[in-house]
Amino acid sequence: QCTESKAKSCSDCISVPGCAWCEDSNYANNPNVLISRCDLPENLLTEGERCPENAIINPKSNQSSPGGLASGNRPHSNVGESAVGTATQIRPQIIKAQVRPGDPLNIELSFKQAEDYPVDLYYLLDLSKSMENDLNSLRALGRELGMSMQNITRDFRLGFGSFIDKTVMPYISTVPAKIKNPCSDKAPCVPTYSFHNDLPLTPEIEAFVTSVNNVTHSSNLDNPEGGLDAMMQAIVCKESINWRKDATHLLVYSTDASFHYAGDGKLGGIVLPNDGRCYLNSKGHYYNANYMDYPSIGHLVRKITSHSIQPIFAVTSNVIQTYTNLQKMIPKSVVGELSGDSSNIQLIQDAYNDTERIRWAPIHWVTGVACHPCYDVGTDSLGHRGGICLIQPFHSQVNFTFTLSTEKCLTSPVQVIVSPYGYNEVVTINVESLCDCQCEETEAPTNNCSGHGNYQCGSCVCESGFTGLDCSCDQKDVLGIESYLANCTDPTTGVVCNRGGECQCGSCICTQYANKKIDGKYCECDNTSCKRAGGKVCNGTWICCDCGDCICEPGWKGKACECTLEQALCYDHSDDALDSTKPCNGNGECECGQCVCKLSQGGAKFRGQYCETKPLVVCDIHRDCIQCAWHTGNYNDTECKTQCMGYNVTVVNDRRLSIQRVQPGMVLCDIYSTSPFCPYYFDYVMPGQYGLSVLFVQISEFLCKTYANPVYIIIGIIAAIVGIGLAILLIWKLLTSIKDAREYKNFQKESQNPKWQGGENPIFKKATSTFKNPMYSAGK
Repeated sequence: QCTESKAKSCSDCISVPGCAWCEDSNYANNPNVLISRCDLPENLLTEGERCPENAIINPKSNQSSPGGLASGNRPHSNVGESAVGTATQIRPQIIKAQVRPGDPLNIELSFKQAEDYPVDLYYLLDLSKSMENDLNSLRALGRELGMSMQNITRDFRLGFGSFIDKTVMPYISTVPAKIKNPCSDKAPCVPTYSFHNDLPLTPEIEAFVTSVNNVTHSSNLDNPEGGLDAMMQAIVCKESINWRKDATHLLVYSTDASFHYAGDGKLGGIVLPNDGRCYLNSKGHYYNANYMDYPSIGHLVRKITSHSIQPIFAVTSNVIQTYTNLQKMIPKSVVGELSGDSSNIQLIQDAYNDTERIRWAPIHWVTGVACHPCYDVGTDSLGHRGGICLIQPFHSQVNFTFTLSTEKCLTSPVQVIVSPYGYNEVVTINVESLCDCQCEETEAPTNNCSGHGNYQCGSCVCESGFTGLDCSCDQKDVLGIESYLANCTDPTTGVVCNRGGECQCGSCICTQYANKKIDGKYCECDNTSCKRAGGKVCNGTWICCDCGDCICEPGWKGKACECTLEQALCYDHSDDALDSTKPCNGNGECECGQCVCKLSQGGAKFRGQYCETKPLVVCDIHRDCIQCAWHTGNYNDTECKTQCMGYNVTVVNDRRLSIQRVQPGMVLCDIYSTSPFCPYYFDYVMPGQYGLSVLFVQISEFLCKTYANPVYIIIGIIAAIVGIGLAILLIWKLLTSIKDAREYKNFQKESQNPKWQGGENPIFKKATSTFKNPMYSAGK
């Protein structure tokens, strides 16, 4: 990121995170090599020309805290040592910080709770009917509560307020009798109200006890209460409640029910949003409750934060989960569980101790917070970049480390305000960017940067349109630029400086990187273009990479310096070595640290890492490659191509033809394969050059005895039976179809020429009847 930024000045360089500038005037002065003065600090010290360490400008973010009261910074103090409300709990109060982009600055702060620091505690109690027992308990324990809080600080004030709910339907019954007495006739109570400030904050404990004794409970219809309305008024009505500016503000909220929030007011026809302002009359009553909706939780949180309030929710077990969820959204709030009758109301004192968690408000510039010693660390309750630290034991000092950072230079100084939730003290951090170099001014060159630039931090910073180490190259000269580009264009590629440098005044100034060096007339060469071995340029055993050619170190050779000349790797030092005094046991040559085995007198090659294994039977050596001709050996097609490249196979149909070609040194071989059972008759000849593989093979015949597979036979029989059965069915179907066709044809023929037989219906009777008189005689 440093060299690619092309920083022309020291200020531009240190604006890039992590970069440093070399101000040595003798550094990067080679006019033919473009070396950046802006680089990583380690590269400036170790790469190329190597900048002197004292000439490297690499400023770090820093801070300063002016001491003494005159500067505004005060030490930690107790109230007894100064006037009430002026105790210092956070220091330092003013810090001057110079932050460089990308260089986070850790700022140390300390917090110490001052003894007898003023505390204002306002007790806000739900006075609905269900909280009647809590009111009685508070009456009994009010004096004890005040006395116990005085054990923490003598500058202590108590206040009391009560709430129920809005006085419209459906929160209460609007029947006139119920408005006057919302409780039963046997146990009457006061009318319902939203919020009453019964007792402003006062140091008089007896006044607190009297005020609590004077209030009575009331009642409403629905279960949720208007507690958020009461909290909002208790927070924003500073004058009515009598909150002190320089004091710890505790707001105790005690209830046994959940709460209404923004939007619930629509049930009673109230649509005006809560504006977060004070609406208490001279009697301390909230008079605008029936005209404004309940506040939202977010609105309430903003008021709690801006008024430095520390809420303490003292609630019963049936709603503790509800208020635990609410506590997660309110900074520096705690939840305590009351028993059914609130007899342990003094948990308020324990809750106050728990509020001594220092929670820092979210800060835009701060990226992290840490503290020590710490018992609890985390972000704030809203997930912002704040911090939480628990002070333990009470009144002890806690040190905080803030991380301040920026990613770019600031146009002007900014002021960062750091403050913890619930306290009025702040720390002011005046932040400036560290983007200007403080260089040791030296004399400018004799030509004074050719009059077209300024000499800064060891180099000329040229004016716009001028380049070169001395700003002598005018980029506005059109005719000059054309001739410059022509001289810088590589005739082979047609590219100016091969995109590996800049053309300045007709010469290629090659760019140099920490891990890549470019050179050549047209910047056509670099030290990474050579061949690689083992993933490294020139195998990592090179003197230099000369424009694509490796110049190897002594003891190495090869195009990528991959071949070692060391023969120690070829000696067999095992106990069963054939000849440990010779490389490769005398049966081979050591090449590039590996044994290349010789051939035996029978034409077979020794095998093994050190050529320690005697050759196999010569015919078996060539078995796999011979079978490649019919794709039946142990080699697949790829292995046949790679392992059997030296074989020149000529197939003949008659072995007698091969015998006619017998040559000196020819060996006759017969081998067989088992599946399928095939005889292979082949003859081969080995050329006279030592160490070469077989070049000529004659395969005379290839005869295989094939046996029928019983599986196929069974499948054939089954197929034949099924086929014959299907054929018989087809023939039967054909014959019956022919017979049916003939009978149907005869039926149609007879129906066309019917011959009906004449006759009388045997059941037919005539309509007339004939009767004869037996007494009648035709002759008389």
